[in-house]
Amino acid sequence: MQTNNSAAKNNIRVFGTVAVMTASAILAALSIILGKFLSIPVGNSIRIGFENLPIVIASILFGPVIGAATAVAADIVGCILHGYPINPIITVGALCIGLISGYVYRQIAKNDTEHISTDRSMHWVKIFISVVAAYAIGLMVIKSLGLYIAYGTPFQTIVFRVITASVSAIIDATIVWALMQNKSFMKEIGRIIKR
Repeated sequence: MQTNNSAAKNNIRVFGTVAVMTASAILAALSIILGKFLSIPVGNSIRIGFENLPIVIASILFGPVIGAATAVAADIVGCILHGYPINPIITVGALCIGLISGYVYRQIAKNDTEHISTDRSMHWVKIFISVVAAYAIGLMVIKSLGLYIAYGTPFQTIVFRVITASVSAIIDATIVWALMQNKSFMKEIGRIIKR
């Protein structure tokens, strides 16, 4: 018979600790706020905002599986709160952004002991490659496909989405890099992971 304590640990196995699960929930909520409530709509198919930034942060700092779970939660809850219909293809796109950004970053940074390069510009390049890979597959291809299939989004709009996603990748990578260069921030992240 399992004790209550071990049953609780099994419930958060994906996240590892309650602290990581809580931080992921906060990042999912931030993604919802930035994406559904504080973004700038351009037509029916484009929103300019930073909804993917918290997902990338979760994925790079806590791992690709946690990033994917955070992305799916943010997409589904955000759609419910804002009254959008849930589009499974767009949800898969969000999942890919969370999964790929952390996976690619961890593969590139394997040789770094703490995932932080001593060369600051090279560390930015590693983050940028991770973000571009995630946005190229999740945002530019899968989410655009979801918009095309569900709403018949014209090709010109999808091209504009590629441009905005490219600009977002540069900005988001720079913000993640700046956060990871901040010793106080990374110290707090280390505490969250160890709890």
